[in-house]
Amino acid sequence: MKKYLIFFLISFAALTACVSTEQKTENLIAFAKAYGYIKYFHPSDEASQIDWLKFAIYGAQEIEKCRTKADVVETMNRLFQPIAPSVIFSLSEKLTEYDIKKITPENTNGYHLTYWQHLGVQFGMNDFNGHQNLYSSLRVNRTKEGQDKQLFAYHPLFGNIISKEISKGIYCQIPQVLYCNKLNTFPKANIDLLNQLNEELKNCDVKAENLSFRLGNIITTFNVFQHFYPYFDVVKVDWKVEFKKALTRCYSDKTARNHLLTLKKFTAPLKDGHIWVECRYFRDYSNPPITWEWIENQLVITGVYKDSLDIKIGDIVSKINGQNARDYFNAINAGISAGTKGWLNYRANTESLQGEFGTKLIVTINNKPIELTRYSSYSNPEAWSKKSDSIINDSIYYINLDLISTDAIKSLIPKLVKSKAIICDLRGYPRSNPEFIRHFLKTEDTVSAWMQVPRIVYPDQERILGYAKYNWKGMMKPMKPFLGDKKIVFIIDGSAISYAESYMGYIEGYHLATIVGQPTAGTNGNVNTFDLAGGYSIRFTGMKVLKHNGSQHHGIGILPNIFVNKTIRGIKEGRDEFLEKAIEIAQH
Repeated sequence: MKKYLIFFLISFAALTACVSTEQKTENLIAFAKAYGYIKYFHPSDEASQIDWLKFAIYGAQEIEKCRTKADVVETMNRLFQPIAPSVIFSLSEKLTEYDIKKITPENTNGYHLTYWQHLGVQFGMNDFNGHQNLYSSLRVNRTKEGQDKQLFAYHPLFGNIISKEISKGIYCQIPQVLYCNKLNTFPKANIDLLNQLNEELKNCDVKAENLSFRLGNIITTFNVFQHFYPYFDVVKVDWKVEFKKALTRCYSDKTARNHLLTLKKFTAPLKDGHIWVECRYFRDYSNPPITWEWIENQLVITGVYKDSLDIKIGDIVSKINGQNARDYFNAINAGISAGTKGWLNYRANTESLQGEFGTKLIVTINNKPIELTRYSSYSNPEAWSKKSDSIINDSIYYINLDLISTDAIKSLIPKLVKSKAIICDLRGYPRSNPEFIRHFLKTEDTVSAWMQVPRIVYPDQERILGYAKYNWKGMMKPMKPFLGDKKIVFIIDGSAISYAESYMGYIEGYHLATIVGQPTAGTNGNVNTFDLAGGYSIRFTGMKVLKHNGSQHHGIGILPNIFVNKTIRGIKEGRDEFLEKAIEIAQH
């Protein structure tokens, strides 16, 4: 009987702990939603100047202490009062109509209205390779440029309140439009409370070993995608469910590496090939002297770059560090965001090999474990041996767009004019040479809206106000000599992403060539990137890109006219089966 009693008490304690964690998670969700609404859509001066990364951590720390809904409401009001004095949190039974008089000055002379407008999102983002100039965020009438500065011609009405149930039985009321004058937004926050908050944030402990740090970064990440990720309509992920999973994982994570993996797993279901999660303190970019790929459902050695290794091209790897190779890759895949299988495989083939310089990797081939050392920072030494161009059978010209420059292409034009066929290899990322496409065009480009940046005023991507539309029309005019009268073949695979897909969009959209190989990455558009606390950062696709016929590109990519699969036999024989198929098409 005593044994059963002990078992019952242990089971009851475990159940109680589970319920407690569940309630804590719900409380954090309430805070996270309010955090995003106020950060991106409440235009007070104080909210626009706070350290939002640390505020997420501090807020998570305070909410994590709450045990009841009443505690959550009291804590939320205390947390947000210094930066958003007009915001109200309450329990459902206390919810009343918002009193607009509280946010209306007695005399509105000299006041203007301020509110957020977002073109994509720029607030809280970083400039990544100059792409940031395409994305903007501003509070209208709070800019240095003047009172009339806007991103687009739309404004929410004064009195519009973001009224949401942010957790079961917990409500928020957040004004979206405020009055402002030259000095401040109205109502002005209590300066003593604001100074006190800023002191708390200065002392915020930014270490991955702290639970509140991990929770804060997850909350920040959730809100960027919740309000600004442009592909929820095609990805069909339940983002709130993934958010809850990520919060729960924070409780079992203990280290900075655990936290990095949680961030990767959190964003992987978004299926965005541009998503890259990293921490500047980890440099796991060294590789052993091999490359490999999954071919015919086997992990096959495709390159060996050290003569003393007892490994041959075509060998099959059955285990990695003692683990079944497929299971090893499944763990890698869980942290990769990819729109297509091709990009997933391409990323996994590389990341599965990478680690810190000097670390070991043990692979099992023919039941024999072989120890490898990571010492190279280059993931694919084979690429060094590829030629940027060559002549095939005196009548077919091969060009590797991943390697060749614009100037080199210009010097080849006389030879290309004399050729009967041109094979363009775009397995990778083209150098800056879109001008080459113009030699295939008969007429000017007419596609005007294949790149689109959402106009956002309301939270949760409700009522998106259309899109700012972009194209390449200005630079895509036919160029002489015309090469489109020849047999043109393009080779593609899953490694072709982003700019490569913009390039291929013209080849596919205007039917300029026969395309062979495998689908591209299915991810295009200018990258946006943001920092998290502790040296972490995430980049993602900030705009929507369509095919030239207006259909979906994301998660689909450019599809070949003729599919080609690699074979183990072809790898062993050192053949490029994609190029072989391209030559066959060019000849016939």
